[in-house]
Amino acid sequence: MPDRPLVVGHRGAAAVAPENTLASFRRGVADGAQLLECDVHLSADGHDVVIHDGTLDRTAQADSPLRTGAVSTFSRASLDTVLVGEGEGIPDLSGVLDAAVREDGTRIPLLVEVKAAAAAAVVAQVLRERFGADALADEQTSPAWVISFDAEALRTVRELLPEVPLLLTCTRTTPELFAAAEELGVAQIGIGIAEARQADVARCLALGVQLNLWTARSEVELDRALELGCDTLTVDDPAWALAQLDARR
Repeated sequence: MPDRPLVVGHRGAAAVAPENTLASFRRGVADGAQLLECDVHLSADGHDVVIHDGTLDRTAQADSPLRTGAVSTFSRASLDTVLVGEGEGIPDLSGVLDAAVREDGTRIPLLVEVKAAAAAAVVAQVLRERFGADALADEQTSPAWVISFDAEALRTVRELLPEVPLLLTCTRTTPELFAAAEELGVAQIGIGIAEARQADVARCLALGVQLNLWTARSEVELDRALELGCDTLTVDDPAWALAQLDARR
C-alpha cells in the first residue's frame, strides 16, 4: 500500500456542490481531486444519466419541472429539464468526461459507477468511442475505470470492453465478492470504511488487487482508512481530505 492514498472526489465534490453535477465535478478538479467518481443510470430511451439514485425524489430541487419518479421511466429529453441544486441539471457521461480535465489540459481519471445494470453496455460504448480500447488498457494511465456493486454489470463491461480497468465495490466483503473479483480480474476492490477489516487488506494484497475505501467524511473515518491502508480513498470534500493528509505527513 502507498504511504498516502490518492483522493477520489465522490460524485465530484459532493460536500460543497450539488452531487453529480458539472459544477460538482469542476469543483472537484479545482480542489485537487486526483480521481473523480460519478454514477450512471439509464433513461427510458437508452441514454446514460449521471445520477446516484434510481429516482429523482432526493436530488431534484423544489422548483424543478420534474421532481419525482424513477429515472428509468423518463426520456433523456425529459431528464434534461430536471434541476438538481443551484440550478444545475443532470449531465450525461460525455459531459462529465469533458469536465474531468485540469487547467493545464491533463485529464483526471473518472471512476464510472454503473448503478443500473442496464447501463453497463452504454457506459462501455461511450468509453470506447471517447478514448478507444488501447488508451484504456493501462490502469496507471487509463482515463476511466468502471465500478459497480454488481458483478454482473462488470461482467457485461468486461465482455464489451475488456481493456478498461474494473473496480468491484461493496459495503462489506464476502467470499463470493473475492471470488468474483478474481474471476473478473478487477484492478481494485472497494469497501466501505466502517466495515473494512485488516483481513480484507491482506486478502487484496494476496490477490494483487488495489484497495479503495469509501467514503471518508470525518477525521475519524479518514484516520481509520489510513490505519487500514488503501490505494485510493473516496471523499466528499477533496480539498478537506488533501489538507488532512498534508497535516498527517
